[in-house]
Amino acid sequence: MSLLGHVLLVLLTILVVTFLIPAYLEPSFPVPEIFGSVSPGFEEVKEIFKKNYEDGWENGEAGSAFSVYHEGRKMVDLWAGYADVEAKRPWREDTLSNIFSVTKALGVVCIAMLIDSRRLDVKRPVAHYWPEFEQKGKGKISVEQLLEHEAGLYVASQELSYALLEDHESLDRVLAETPPAWEPGTKHGYHGMTMGPYLDALVRRVDHQNRTIGKFFEQEISVPFGIDAYLGVPREISYRASRCTVEWATWSHRIRAFLNSDRSWRRVIGSFFGGNEEYKKMVANCGNLCFMARRCDPLIGEINFTSSNGMATARALAKLFGILANGGRSENKTLLSKKLIDQFAGDGRSFTPDLVWFDSMSRWKYGMDVLPQSDGAGNLFGAAGWGGQIGYADPNNKIGYGFISRYMAPAAPPFQDQRIKNLQQSVLRAIKRLNKGN
Repeated sequence: MSLLGHVLLVLLTILVVTFLIPAYLEPSFPVPEIFGSVSPGFEEVKEIFKKNYEDGWENGEAGSAFSVYHEGRKMVDLWAGYADVEAKRPWREDTLSNIFSVTKALGVVCIAMLIDSRRLDVKRPVAHYWPEFEQKGKGKISVEQLLEHEAGLYVASQELSYALLEDHESLDRVLAETPPAWEPGTKHGYHGMTMGPYLDALVRRVDHQNRTIGKFFEQEISVPFGIDAYLGVPREISYRASRCTVEWATWSHRIRAFLNSDRSWRRVIGSFFGGNEEYKKMVANCGNLCFMARRCDPLIGEINFTSSNGMATARALAKLFGILANGGRSENKTLLSKKLIDQFAGDGRSFTPDLVWFDSMSRWKYGMDVLPQSDGAGNLFGAAGWGGQIGYADPNNKIGYGFISRYMAPAAPPFQDQRIKNLQQSVLRAIKRLNKGN
């Protein structure tokens, strides 16, 4: 074959892979009615929310919600689709949904409050607060290293389970006996399943009332600040929860996500083939915590697992991170000090590869995922959850974002999920228009 023939063959292959295969494989989901409200100036956000369904980035049989707070005020509050399509139960204003790893950020806010009150010093060894933690070469691991996924404790010494989570004495023994997988502080790897139990163990030892992290969150954050989010859902409100199992992204969606992402190819490919060895070890260590159907049982759903079983509305996430984006105060109450918020927003360290999460580039500050803005105006901070859930603060623009969905998009970095990317850009355009008008 001539050189020209090879070139034409390559171009044809690109055409087929980029356009024809995705178009052929793309399922046709119904476009649901959009409910909720937007403030004047944010009308385009509602249009984009609907367009995500029209363009196949979202699945109407799954359902989702998106909310935005700006300068302490709710500007966007939208929802659509089904909380449970099999039961024909629509997504409602008060529908709660699993936020997966955004749960960690709720736990980190609890930790941050303890840092603010000087009950917890991130530079001290974890063993200063928890002497049993010192064993197996962990004596020098600082609270900061643990929070920033540098401790090498991404797999516990015993398989995790709901029964173990309920037995604090046994759980703490397992965590304390776990040896680091690498020299602490030399690299980082996502502690996807173990971070929540470690956060809970710290809170129970540092809090002056020795509360669990779930009770601390309820009494210090959820109730005082009106945040409709839970680290374990009380069974009496479990009827509000969306179906515990999820709708998976189609192959077409995965291909489109790969082609549309500018820095997530490792994560997307990882979601195709199940991850690297470290990731597989983490999932294997998860035990029955990773069996999604178990969470349909309200008795399981109320167990605190701060790694991934939090429930919230999108509105609650946007409000919480909106408070943090707006200086840390709401209605004359302080959630976090501006000094600590500035540490999240101003952390300027470089990204490094994550050993567990497909070597994708990331950075953590005291447990918060930090995302530098392209214009150099500080970081967004918060967390992303499996399948596209987000809760983030943008202090530069005083925005709090909350997004939840039962449609599991490929494993893209925060704001690289095309649904979120479209919505964020629309929000920023709205705020830019508002600023011009003032």
